[in-house]
Amino acid sequence: MKDDLQQFLVGHEAKLVETAVWYDGAMPLRLAYYLGDDLPPEAYISSVRAVLFRGDAVMVVRDFVDSYHVVPGGRCEPDETLLETLHRELLEETGWTLLNPRPLGFIHFHHLAPKPDGYAFPYPDFLQRVYVAEAQDFIPEAMEQGEYELETGFRTIDEALSLPLQPGQRLWLHAALR
Repeated sequence: MKDDLQQFLVGHEAKLVETAVWYDGAMPLRLAYYLGDDLPPEAYISSVRAVLFRGDAVMVVRDFVDSYHVVPGGRCEPDETLLETLHRELLEETGWTLLNPRPLGFIHFHHLAPKPDGYAFPYPDFLQRVYVAEAQDFIPEAMEQGEYELETGFRTIDEALSLPLQPGQRLWLHAALR
């Protein structure tokens, strides 16, 4: 881990640490979840996400047959601010514009295997910035057919909590409700 990221993380306590494996077992990762509005070093932030509410309902995304999450978003584009990324990604993934995005925290990803050949993303550490926001307008024609998203929609909090959410997803939802 580079010094500037390590120095930033020293002052923060992870609320949850878990492991995940991406790409059919080819990419094991350690994920550490941090709550708060401190902005981590932007050089490590590769994507931005949000817990999106509409009244008493939360946006839920289904990626695979039984894989759900409550933090839609995606990768930052060159010369885009974090909030520009957030607005663009939520519109592309969910069709919704948003109001009042507020920082909720961030996820620190650390690769647990050697860097794959041709890997073009930050290594060995990268971050995702997470916000909480309110849905404003629905523009269905703005949605892009994603590689991963099979279904998006608002569900009551109880419905969302009854889904097989990973622990990190539950952490974000509970934190956003506070």
